[in-house]
Amino acid sequence: MFPSLATLKLAARAVLVRLRFPLLVAGIVLLLAAWPWLRHHFDRLTRARAEIDTSVSSDTEYWCPMCPGVISDWPEKCPVCHMALVRRKKGEATPLPDGVVARMQFSPYRVQLAGVRTTAVEYRALVLEITAAGRVARRGEELEVTIDVPEGDMAALAVGAEAEVTSESYPGQKFAARVGDLAGEVSPEMRSLRARLDLPPARELRPGMAVQARLRVPATRLPRVSRAVHDDWRERTAADLALGSLPALAVPVPGMRSLLQGAGAMALHHRGLALCVPATSVIDTGGRKVVFVESMPGMFDAVEVTLGRRCGEHYPVLGGLAAGQQVVTSGAFLLDAETRLNPALAASYFGAGRSHLAERPSAEDQQLIARQKTCPVMGGPLGSMGPPVRVVVGGRTVFLCCKGCEPELRRSPGKYLANLPKTEP
Repeated sequence: MFPSLATLKLAARAVLVRLRFPLLVAGIVLLLAAWPWLRHHFDRLTRARAEIDTSVSSDTEYWCPMCPGVISDWPEKCPVCHMALVRRKKGEATPLPDGVVARMQFSPYRVQLAGVRTTAVEYRALVLEITAAGRVARRGEELEVTIDVPEGDMAALAVGAEAEVTSESYPGQKFAARVGDLAGEVSPEMRSLRARLDLPPARELRPGMAVQARLRVPATRLPRVSRAVHDDWRERTAADLALGSLPALAVPVPGMRSLLQGAGAMALHHRGLALCVPATSVIDTGGRKVVFVESMPGMFDAVEVTLGRRCGEHYPVLGGLAAGQQVVTSGAFLLDAETRLNPALAASYFGAGRSHLAERPSAEDQQLIARQKTCPVMGGPLGSMGPPVRVVVGGRTVFLCCKGCEPELRRSPGKYLANLPKTEP
């Protein structure tokens, strides 16, 4: 006699109760075993859409909304915040301010690793020292010293300027002097200007003695520094007045802020204080002088500046910087070297200098990259490890994800060339 249906259901339920844990474990094992197959099919279904969003184009670039200094020609993640870069047209790039030649951003770890230190641009009492050898002579009842000052220091000389004279015969002793007269022309042979220093009567000094003269000229008395302060005041006030005259930007007293700022700068100038930047912050490329300014934490702008004669450990600032800005004093040369060795860190803004940036692939190479898509050696997408590397093997142009794949490709070209898409006839 066969068991009833109720008995069969009761037996099946008892079996499921006893085997529920083994069945759960078996299901998890099957899911793990089939996971690569499931992921492969999921990627195939979504790849078409992804390829549309990440195609390489000469009209687009990728940037990070959280870190505006991060821009790339290839789809990747932001090295600072690890956010996926967003695609945009190159015409939408934000222009850099005037004078900024490059912009880059580093993570806090890289800033610390490079030993980057900043300091504020400030006013200091700078002094330009001019030294020249001379000889003591007698003029009537007084003594004088005739010196030849190099042509480059002419602008710092003025009748009545104070000086001091020292002699090897009296080490440690200084004799006060004053510029009494300047020659009317520059010596064409020596390219120097002759100056006469008046000395008060001194028992130690005698005519014919060789001496060393030193002139200490405050930087604020140099013509270029004074002219720069006046020009900056005039230009700022004129711009403020022009903007204030517009109806949309009208203010109760247009130009007042610029007038007050200019008056403060002039007051500091008359007190002998000049706006300056440390000499360790300045990178002289030969054609221009650049200072790295920290515009926000971790973001540095390479700013072109105009500087005066070096005075000790500082340069007077004639243009390009303002008081209070944070400039890099330690690690500036490392930042400049990083932009040259790793151009991906530098932002391709409109108006930025292109001298430190990597050269973009040609239009023909970009088409080949878009058609090839992946590295034949590693199988990863091109651009995932930086700009693709162009290699010619067997008369065929091939792009790799990095330089490390080139030796392997040349060792077994047939093996890896078979992974490339078929060329059109």
